[in-house]
Amino acid sequence: MRSPKAGLNWDAPLTGAPHFSLRELTRSDTARRYGLPNRPGPAALLRLVRLAREVLQPLRRRFGPLAVTSGFRSPELNWHVSLTRHSRHCRGEAADIKPLRGGVRTLDLAAFAYEHLPCHEIILYHPPQGWLHLSQRGLKRPGRRLMVQARGRKPAAVSPAELLRRYGGV
Repeated sequence: MRSPKAGLNWDAPLTGAPHFSLRELTRSDTARRYGLPNRPGPAALLRLVRLAREVLQPLRRRFGPLAVTSGFRSPELNWHVSLTRHSRHCRGEAADIKPLRGGVRTLDLAAFAYEHLPCHEIILYHPPQGWLHLSQRGLKRPGRRLMVQARGRKPAAVSPAELLRRYGGV
């Protein structure tokens, strides 16, 4: 496979995920501000496209437009964002999103992803108006973790029923 920088149209809709582009999934104001590289290698690129097809596009189809607030992050960028050089974002296996359609809550996205999509980790940050972190791992059916991080607390595992009890029905 050629270098991910060569021969790719970063603005073209992805095959199987036509509402997303590589530019959108790698865009970072922090990387631009600090002049940090943020291009996935071939393996991370393939995982990022898989994430778009299997997770982001089904959510888009069900709930309407989504804002990808963070997708792929180079290790250098991830250090600036979270003080670690290792995360699913660095592997092309994670994205942080917010719904753009009024009336759609991140809670709705989390519950749907947990029940229907091949996600490994689903973290609802700062509910009910925060954002949603979704990640995958490997090609086999992942074990799922549903977590909530309320302001000032560490992420805590919750069941779908507990999520609904705390923040309302879907």
